[in-house]
Amino acid sequence: MHVRKLFIAPGRTILFSVLVMIALGTFLLSCSWAQKSPVSVLDALFTATSATCVTGLLTVPISSFTTSGQLVILALIQIGAIGLITMTVFLLSLFINLGLATNIMTGEALDIEGGTRPQRLVAFIILFTALIECVGWLVIFLAIRPYYSFSKALFISLFQSVSAFCNSGFTILSFEPGALPGLAYSALLSTTGILVLVGSLGFIVWHEIAVFVRSRAIQRHMHFSLHTKLVLWTTAFLVTFMSAIIFILEYLHKFIEYPSFSAILAAIFNGICLRSAGFSTLNFSSIHLATLFTIMIVSFIGSSPGSTGGGIKTTTFGVFLGAIRATLSRRTWVEIMGRTIPNDQVFKAMAIFSLSLCWLAVTIFLLLVTEQGWRFIDVMFEALVAFTNLGISTHLTPHLSTYGKSIIILSMLVGRIGSLTLLLAFKKQQAKAGYSYPEERVIMS
Repeated sequence: MHVRKLFIAPGRTILFSVLVMIALGTFLLSCSWAQKSPVSVLDALFTATSATCVTGLLTVPISSFTTSGQLVILALIQIGAIGLITMTVFLLSLFINLGLATNIMTGEALDIEGGTRPQRLVAFIILFTALIECVGWLVIFLAIRPYYSFSKALFISLFQSVSAFCNSGFTILSFEPGALPGLAYSALLSTTGILVLVGSLGFIVWHEIAVFVRSRAIQRHMHFSLHTKLVLWTTAFLVTFMSAIIFILEYLHKFIEYPSFSAILAAIFNGICLRSAGFSTLNFSSIHLATLFTIMIVSFIGSSPGSTGGGIKTTTFGVFLGAIRATLSRRTWVEIMGRTIPNDQVFKAMAIFSLSLCWLAVTIFLLLVTEQGWRFIDVMFEALVAFTNLGISTHLTPHLSTYGKSIIILSMLVGRIGSLTLLLAFKKQQAKAGYSYPEERVIMS
């Protein structure tokens, strides 16, 4: 089998790679050495899918798995976050000259422009991930070391650092207030929040920031691309908005016993993590419904392209808003920050937005049929956090029926790969038509 054939259809390659990892993870987690208490094959499949899709939902407690089992989960999280294609290209490029055709296909799979060398970006992704996770590992280790044995603190801090950077939501630690003494707790929240934020911005953005810093060091002028500026502005707005809503709605309700600094820190931590990672200091079975609704909206938007987080992505949302503004302004083109967005990207953003809403509608309907006796908001929230890979539940997940677990497994997979990518993976490639039909208007209002 030729190596180049692996990258002929990026959508199919991504889907096949994820399915292989989930199958392997299910097999390993089903082994007796990986379990402390009996775990069914379906629960092992659910856990493997949740880890590979960096979601964080669990039908059985993570304590049901041994240290070896938790290491399997950690490996699935790491590989699922940075991508199998990323790791494959990196490893193969060490030994094989992949050629121009494969570079182009890899660039398409990684969603980068043709001017960027995929192998160089992939090497940056691997090194950047290792650096950030090691720094986070060290800081968290120093924070929790006084309260655990050396080996346990080492493992817990490693697990937390990788999980946070990968926006997965899996954790062995508790984030409830008072779980650790004041300074250690603040260090844990701060470090976890920073890791989640760094992971959610996307490797392409950090690569451009690194190039920008290097350019300034050698006194060479450089501008950020529209992609990076859109990601940074949208992320800043969403984090600020989410933090403010949580602080205003939950301060008197949940944080009344907190000192002011702790309340602000908790609000910012939740504002960062509730976009794409399943870490929180809140009890989701009793928070304000308005807070829950805001979380659903923000997590639907999610993180940025090429990141470890989920959602429809910040740039998709930005282009979608740009299309609305263009329509209201009676323009036939979409303009953002002084740049015109190509029509094919506008169509792609509209398709992703619409297909995502359609998938959520179908998932909610099916869960309402299979999970009777639960509130509508609980079912809707469960469907949304699975699709957006947020990984927080209002306690419905452990009580899912067999059919419900199967639906959530599929939704996590679709959310991680992307509804449009999934459709294109099964669609037969056709040559572009060299003609177009005559225009004719229809009544729309």
